[in-house]
Amino acid sequence: MLRLKTVRWVWTTSLAAALACGAAAQTAGAVKQLAEGRQLRSQGRYAEARTVFQALLRGALTDAPDSRLAVVLDDLGIDEEDCGNYAEAEAAFNHALSTTYSSIADDPLPVALKTHLAELYTAELRPEAAEPLLRHAAAAVQSAALADRKALSVAYLDLAVTCTMLRRFQEAESILRQAQGLMETEYGPSHPALAAGLLSYAGLLTAEHRYAEAVVPAERAWQILQASPIAIPRPYLASALGVLGMVYHHTGRTAEAKSYARQAVDMAEASLGPQHPRLGLYLANYAAILKQAGHRSEAKAIRKRADEIRDQNPAAGTGYTINVAALR
Repeated sequence: MLRLKTVRWVWTTSLAAALACGAAAQTAGAVKQLAEGRQLRSQGRYAEARTVFQALLRGALTDAPDSRLAVVLDDLGIDEEDCGNYAEAEAAFNHALSTTYSSIADDPLPVALKTHLAELYTAELRPEAAEPLLRHAAAAVQSAALADRKALSVAYLDLAVTCTMLRRFQEAESILRQAQGLMETEYGPSHPALAAGLLSYAGLLTAEHRYAEAVVPAERAWQILQASPIAIPRPYLASALGVLGMVYHHTGRTAEAKSYARQAVDMAEASLGPQHPRLGLYLANYAAILKQAGHRSEAKAIRKRADEIRDQNPAAGTGYTINVAALR
């Protein structure tokens, strides 16, 4: 199964208004700091962003309402996950959820928090923990008098990825079609948000060994991202390149597969660092492509590096704390 990270970018875009609900109670200085931290994160300057969020957290712990504390913890969790610090990210998301008490079923803040935690579980290869959170988030959005169709499309998209990981392919495809239909209606046919759905569909088709069918959605996603007037963060471009490389690998287009997989590795290493768990995935994929192409010694060396990254992140895929699905 191809692991995707473009979903997080879509959530960051579509839920900006949701997270702003906590900002209403903040001081002007805190709002400015929060914006600064998010800007640093969008530029891939994760360590600097974390410093900003941690400073905000210290203030939020002493003199802020729960909503501001939850928002700061959410941003800190996203930053920790982007850095590959999954244990720290999970702790931040759980803490944020534990401080959020809302009597409104469709309150966008807990919906966003649950979705972010579920996405972390997906990155940790824990779909069974992610699924209940995502179903709860989707139901909460649907229960609103005026449902946020963009937020619903992303909840469906995350849920489809989870179902694919659980090998419930028919259900995944049905949910994914709903998500993509909502996205095309809300964003239009060329918005970069559509790339997340297309890449997820390519991943589903690949998991089902429908390799030839996976080429079109993977290529269309890459074309949309390349033509986007919106700046796309490099880690998400690396994800798209990785998907395209593996699709070409499975359809026998070895030269293109090697090129895109190598670009995914280079871009991920430059933007995420040399020890990030996602880099380990891209290296493992690249090694598989090289091995098929007959470059066995090079493939062995790259696979060894991928295994070293995995061994240095033993908690990735195993989990750290309890499933908080029952909190709300």
